[in-house]
Amino acid sequence: MLDLSNSVQRFLALRPGGVTHTVGLMASMAGVLVVCAWIFGGPMMTVSAFFAIALMVVLGPMVSSDVIMKLLRAKPMAAQSYPALHEMAVLLAQRAGLTFVPRLYLLPGKGVNAITTGKDDSTIIALSQDAVNSLSPRQLRAVLAHEIAHAWHNDTQILMMTDILYRTTWTLAMFAMFMFIFNDGTPPLWLVIVLAAAPSISFLLQRAVIRDREFAADHGASDLLGGADDLIDALTHIDQINRRTLRLIPYRSTQPPALLDTHPSVTTRIEALRNLPPPFAGGFFSQPRP
Repeated sequence: MLDLSNSVQRFLALRPGGVTHTVGLMASMAGVLVVCAWIFGGPMMTVSAFFAIALMVVLGPMVSSDVIMKLLRAKPMAAQSYPALHEMAVLLAQRAGLTFVPRLYLLPGKGVNAITTGKDDSTIIALSQDAVNSLSPRQLRAVLAHEIAHAWHNDTQILMMTDILYRTTWTLAMFAMFMFIFNDGTPPLWLVIVLAAAPSISFLLQRAVIRDREFAADHGASDLLGGADDLIDALTHIDQINRRTLRLIPYRSTQPPALLDTHPSVTTRIEALRNLPPPFAGGFFSQPRP
């Protein structure tokens, strides 16, 4: 773990904090963007940047979940071939209070993996072949519960917004840097430092949002399952399978720095699950759905 204070580690979702703080992280990303836009073009550029972001947020959902599945070469799971998984999805969606049941897809490739994409009726949960073949029914149910918690909280939309904020910040910072260099030749050192650091800060905050949503989805899965035991068992088993299955892939030979990782470590997630209040006492699904 990095040598940071506990409060900073909790804010950056490097360790469990007990309360989700996605709004604070996204506000920080927006603040970094405002600084870049203001340096580049003052109030007008700031307004234009947020107008462009609003436009991308509106147009983003136009890329359908089915297109994403085709890009990933995922195939639909027929109910006749995977009746137990479909039954689990229906029961968990009903328990979460969803008005829809996510469609199930099968991902190719090695390793245990699961993703959720889309919104409402277009929501798709894709499970890897190794997940379906290697996990027990209880472990698979825990994985589905985690993904349904993502779907309930519209995490696909949240992560799309953070991606837009990061990419807009990077674009503005790079344009501003080039403009100052080519127009003035020698921009002030503080300006170079700010514009060089802004994309990295935004990227780290984006990663923190993703980790924070993982903690929240674990909480939701625990409430759906009536306790954290099955999810803890699933996380432990998945980690063992992936270490064994993916060990020959070079970029998996070393653990990425915690600040750059999209998921908290398995040890940290298990710690957070064990510190959760009793099942359903946390009120994950009693709050209004976003």
